[in-house]
Amino acid sequence: MKLLVWAPRSNHLKILGPVAAEAHRRGHDLLIVAPAGDVKDGDALGHARAELGPLVPVTDRWKLADFRPQWALAVGLRTAPTLRRLTRRQRVRWAALDHCGDNLTFTLEGASRDGWDLSTTLSEDARRFAEGVTYGYFGHDFVPVGYPELDQLHTVVGDRVACRAKWNLPQGQKILLFGPAARPIRLGRVRRWWFQQLRYRRVLRALRRWAEMAGFQIIAKTRAKHRDPAYLRRYCDRVVGDVQYYPFTTLELLRAANLYVGFASAMAIEASAVGLPQVHLHGWPPERGEWPAALPLKQRFFMDQGGLWNAAGSRQVACYGANWPMRIHETLDETLAEFSRAGSGEMRAACERWAGPLDDTASARLLDVLEARC
Repeated sequence: MKLLVWAPRSNHLKILGPVAAEAHRRGHDLLIVAPAGDVKDGDALGHARAELGPLVPVTDRWKLADFRPQWALAVGLRTAPTLRRLTRRQRVRWAALDHCGDNLTFTLEGASRDGWDLSTTLSEDARRFAEGVTYGYFGHDFVPVGYPELDQLHTVVGDRVACRAKWNLPQGQKILLFGPAARPIRLGRVRRWWFQQLRYRRVLRALRRWAEMAGFQIIAKTRAKHRDPAYLRRYCDRVVGDVQYYPFTTLELLRAANLYVGFASAMAIEASAVGLPQVHLHGWPPERGEWPAALPLKQRFFMDQGGLWNAAGSRQVACYGANWPMRIHETLDETLAEFSRAGSGEMRAACERWAGPLDDTASARLLDVLEARC
């Protein structure tokens, strides 16, 4: 089978990398195309060549006459609309791989699936829920395959000792991995300024104070799009960006850590798959920070009891209202105590309800579907 892997963003390689590796293992003919232009996550072509070039050919240009695939793979429903329209006339079929459940949430927000021959989602539970809240309007034609990114945990990401050695972290030190706040775009300019200048600083101060008392070193794992304030480095022992995607920097740092704390995000998927105790901070009420169409999914699979942000060993804190800095300290202590009693079973179950089976075979399931439809 001939497969084209369309990778305009470096961040997509964390999902496309495991799929390309499995396709290579099966003997399929692959070409990875990382076109120049989108530098939101860094140099996609450079990352693709360095991380996947030893396995499969990588280029920044593609001519249909030179390589005519049976399937073209891309991440997200909003990727390459013009290219899809042009190449489908030449009978190239396109598959949209899911990223953190975005295929469902984008569709709830009104994104079109025109031009896609296959749309995947992470889990059957999430697909059924989305179908229910839309009264059957969509959902039946999404194919749940799991989350290929998490296959890396069993293939290219090492154990805690290896990850600490790679990132030059002390083996005997307790590590708190911190996920900084993304820009809260929906809050508006004034509220964003108020949050970053006042409340965010207080959050970091409270976290630093607790880490010093509990004997933790704070490593911040950030992304370029977050536009972190300069004072972030004052409260963290180290700040790390996305250095690589296959293996993925975030997964390696999570594997090296003892605890994850971050502003409520989908990074809970990776932290739960690794099996870390975690605390999720809400810098503002969820209804102000989430897109309205995505709220039902976030409520069911993240915020409700048994969800990714609210399971045994995974708790959430509202960083607003009265006495919230003290609540951060109390929740961190309670979460670690709860995790020592209950372990990671409940959070991994929550992860599987949203992200599909944690069995190292999401890439294989996707390729099984493509092969069956080829």
